[in-house]
Amino acid sequence: MLLNYIVLLLAIFTLSNAQGDSKVSGKGKYRGRGGQQSSLQSNSSKNSTAFSNSKDRQLINKIINGSSATKAQYPFIVQLFTRSSSATPFAFSCTGSLISNQWVLTAAHCVTDSNRNFYNPSNFRVAAGNTQLIQGSAINSQYQVASMGTFGYKANPSLDLALLKLKTTVPASISTPARFYTGPAVPSLPVTVAGFGVTKFGSSVPSNVLLQTRVDISQSSNCSAFNSDWTSNTGPQLCQESYNGDDSCQGDSGGPLVTNVGGQNVIVGITNDGGNKDPRAASGCGYNIIAYYARLGYYASAISKVIGVPLSTLTVS
Repeated sequence: MLLNYIVLLLAIFTLSNAQGDSKVSGKGKYRGRGGQQSSLQSNSSKNSTAFSNSKDRQLINKIINGSSATKAQYPFIVQLFTRSSSATPFAFSCTGSLISNQWVLTAAHCVTDSNRNFYNPSNFRVAAGNTQLIQGSAINSQYQVASMGTFGYKANPSLDLALLKLKTTVPASISTPARFYTGPAVPSLPVTVAGFGVTKFGSSVPSNVLLQTRVDISQSSNCSAFNSDWTSNTGPQLCQESYNGDDSCQGDSGGPLVTNVGGQNVIVGITNDGGNKDPRAASGCGYNIIAYYARLGYYASAISKVIGVPLSTLTVS
């Protein structure tokens, strides 16, 4: 059974290395917890709690009630910048993680449009090894993206995970790759989410520093009630509920959900999307939120084969 799903994921792994500009129409709404309001995504976000499937859930991209994080804690963290065409400036869009010296992991909605078609790889830049947000003209000189791929996201939006291959390798002196946690994702597992997202719901300004906050894995009936694609935390997505206000939000999309193993942070999941469970609530992040993360244990074997890194090197359990 395990071999069958690995073969299936590899079979549906789609790659984009298109050349030329890929302009964004600006239609639709946030599709996850990523995408600051910028030239790339001009529509305002929309609060939704009766979301019945992945396409209905709001994307959020910020850390709520977070504290600053260090490079020692997240040596693999990366910042993703996008532009709508070669004539427009880059702007921060999502968080990501280096998983080999040439491959980056992020959310699929961070690299696709509202129809789940790839943006042009030439319209991305990746900054590695920085806990301070890269600004201005310095963005242009960051790592360029050669190609991007997803594991069936076009057909199934719950498979919200993407791989980016960089044109050049990242030296270990700049950033070191993350490892994946493949053990059981149970509510008792202590997890922390990190990212550069906004710190106040509705803001369009990302955090200038990497932030982190503790959150709780959930497997309550709410998880399936607010996401018909979720059946359990053994599938492609993890469920998280927030009752104390600690949460991820806009800009944190693609960022890591980690647990500590042997003194090092290893990635349990990748921030996807979420929303407030109360349709009358003004805020889509923080208190009373339910959110979902791509579970890396589900994808680990397929990712290992795509990037050419042995599974034993890539994972811990």
